[in-house]
Amino acid sequence: MRSSLIIFEYLDDDDISWIHKACRKKHLRAGECLIELGTLNKSIYLLLDGKCNAFAADGKKLGDLLMAGDMIGEVSFVDGRRTTARVVAQTDVVLAVLDHDVLSEHFEDEPAFAARFFQAVASVLAYRLRSNLQVRITGDQDIMNPAQEFSGEIDTIDLEGTARSGARLANLLDRLL
Repeated sequence: MRSSLIIFEYLDDDDISWIHKACRKKHLRAGECLIELGTLNKSIYLLLDGKCNAFAADGKKLGDLLMAGDMIGEVSFVDGRRTTARVVAQTDVVLAVLDHDVLSEHFEDEPAFAARFFQAVASVLAYRLRSNLQVRITGDQDIMNPAQEFSGEIDTIDLEGTARSGARLANLLDRLL
């Protein structure tokens, strides 16, 4: 599941309009590094177009391919620590960048936005944690088990929120691309 579908479920239309105005666009060519391992990253990126890969310290690829609609950099943004992954553009990419200082100022001015934003980020992190733990615990994915969740699968419970989030993402992409 694209993380923006989770994020935009929690944010309202005014929040999305503010993000549109507050973000700046960043372009990377295929092979360029967005985030270096072990650096301080204070920005959150929303991948608007293209694909990226994340790599662990040992060079192993982490998780699924990052694609349009995915959030990048949220772990370091939340905890303020050095990055634990290296993120590299697989193709030419376009990103919306939300800088820490811009977000922090808006958090102070709009505490309700801050609450919604951090709940959204926490939900993305929880989704990734559950997905990673499930694969680690089971060792594989049992496609015959109806209770089994799969990478990229949308839970039917979340369909209404996902539809609303998808519309918000499409609106933001239309305005930024």
